[in-house]
Amino acid sequence: MHLHSFQVTQAVGLLLTAAPFLPIAAAKTAAEWRELSIYQVLTDRFATTDGTSPTCAITDYCGGTWKGIENNLDYIQGMGFEAVWISPVVHNIDDDTPAGYAYHGYWADDPFSLNDHFGTSDDLKSLSDALHGRNMSLMVDVVINHFGSSADSASVDFSAFPSPFNDASAFHSPCAIDYNDQSSIENCWVVTTPAPSLPDVNSEDTSVFGALVDSVVDLVSNYSIDGIRLDTAKHVPKEYLTQFQEAVGVFVTGEALDGDSAYVSAYQGPLNSAINYPLWYPLVTAFTGGDFATLAAIISTEATAFSDVNVLTNFLDNHDQPRLASQAGDDEVRDKNAVAFLMFTSGIPMVYYGFEQRFTGAADPDNRETMWTSGYSTDTTLYQYIAQLHEIRELASTVTDKTTYFSSNVAVLGTSNEYLALERGPVVVVVSNVGAAGTSDSFAVTGSQFASGDAIVDLIDCTAATVGDSGAFTSPSSNGEARIWIQTENKGSFCA
Repeated sequence: MHLHSFQVTQAVGLLLTAAPFLPIAAAKTAAEWRELSIYQVLTDRFATTDGTSPTCAITDYCGGTWKGIENNLDYIQGMGFEAVWISPVVHNIDDDTPAGYAYHGYWADDPFSLNDHFGTSDDLKSLSDALHGRNMSLMVDVVINHFGSSADSASVDFSAFPSPFNDASAFHSPCAIDYNDQSSIENCWVVTTPAPSLPDVNSEDTSVFGALVDSVVDLVSNYSIDGIRLDTAKHVPKEYLTQFQEAVGVFVTGEALDGDSAYVSAYQGPLNSAINYPLWYPLVTAFTGGDFATLAAIISTEATAFSDVNVLTNFLDNHDQPRLASQAGDDEVRDKNAVAFLMFTSGIPMVYYGFEQRFTGAADPDNRETMWTSGYSTDTTLYQYIAQLHEIRELASTVTDKTTYFSSNVAVLGTSNEYLALERGPVVVVVSNVGAAGTSDSFAVTGSQFASGDAIVDLIDCTAATVGDSGAFTSPSSNGEARIWIQTENKGSFCA
């Protein structure tokens, strides 16, 4: 279907469309994104331009900016992250609603204009340039499913939106979603009442959807964006997701919030990737004191359900879900095991800002704390551990070659009530769910790639072991900590 370009001219800092659905040159491919790790930032909450630490209510604008992120890239890169995902950048409703202000960026009212709470066009370009100067990538959150209105669905002033969105016909008729009906999911409004309501874009209208997609194409081009996290993707019909993916020409990972791998896998194809909610549910259960059986099963299921499990984006928590440290049963040792799993399982690891500081905010909006309360400490246990895991991941990916490593699926070697053993490339990762309480039990690994008689070493604490027949070896207890085993000859500069 041909979607018509819509041109609009406004003031400085706007996103101007020049032609319909222009592809973006020299973008990173999905295969290249496999090799990256992503640090998620809520722009308003991460850092201020001048480095001050203002106090604010949790649903107010707090003062974080794109320049503030740029000024703290050393902090992010120091953990080893190669990409930064920032919250939506376009203009949002300015009113104080019953749910607070649109500091998060998901209540857009003008896709052609930037949100000046976060800075200027030059500031966003500067952040993009700074990331690329460090050989890092920029991912931006984008919403094409809905706009935002300060009123409930019965009182939306559509004329306040720019053309061609300034009429009720640009949106589906208001209705509450029946989540057992896919048509309802795609055509009704995510929020009708109370305000703010979220008018659902009429994607079937080619001039409306064309203008919206063109605004994103222009955004990608103007700010050299490398990837997109697509919000509420399951609320957009798949044929329009396909058109969006083809138009923007960069890696897109879409949010289809559902625990069913069969349901979510249908979004890989229309889009490059999906946010891995089917993995997240059993992952959180396993690393807060549950068992590993369900997690092991979903790893197997996803390997066949998805066309490429290695480009799925995996996470422990995010701006929509409670922080891992807020979950009952969590402790720092379990956090370490969980992030070790995240870094070595199939897929692209994403870490939400503040995880490394053990922020404890639970449900939205409490999980959207200001980062400056941490002082950006690089001395925390998790900050240092994530940096170490990145170094080990780099080593693991270069024993053969990166393309081979990052396109290889993780294999489950075994589970117990206390342990899960994974193999990916040259490493065997043994994670535990016992937490700080520890355990004296070891784990018998079987069926590894290691040969009988191989000398192996745990890259975390340098414990040594010898492999027996059929790749079997004993991974001794480490007070609940993870172990990452590799042949001693491949340990590089570790455990010198």
